[in-house]
Amino acid sequence: MPPRSPACAFALRAVFAAVVVVGLAASAALAQIEPRPGLTPAPDPARGAEIARRWCATCHVTAADQTQATGEATPFMAIARRNSFDAGLLALFLLDPHPRMPDMSLTRAEAADLAAYIKSLAPH
Repeated sequence: MPPRSPACAFALRAVFAAVVVVGLAASAALAQIEPRPGLTPAPDPARGAEIARRWCATCHVTAADQTQATGEATPFMAIARRNSFDAGLLALFLLDPHPRMPDMSLTRAEAADLAAYIKSLAPH
């Protein structure tokens, strides 16, 4: 593969930086959204727990009382404990999950509920 020109390398770095900035802005926007009465309900961890039982418990350990999962997926409690955990970014990820996950076709509210549930599993 031939070496990239300095202009090409600069353009690639600029695109990468733009993607990072947009991602951070989206995360901050999701984190700062305050629900308005009648328009957007606040994320509900209880609804998220229901979604976790329905969609996620086959592969992930989703609750303390769950004894096993069939997949090798990371337990939700371990996800919640990560220093880098961000409920907003997780909700965005859940709207377009990686190929090994089923297409759950979650709404934005459901993704936020599931992320709120996972966040609730972190030690306080």
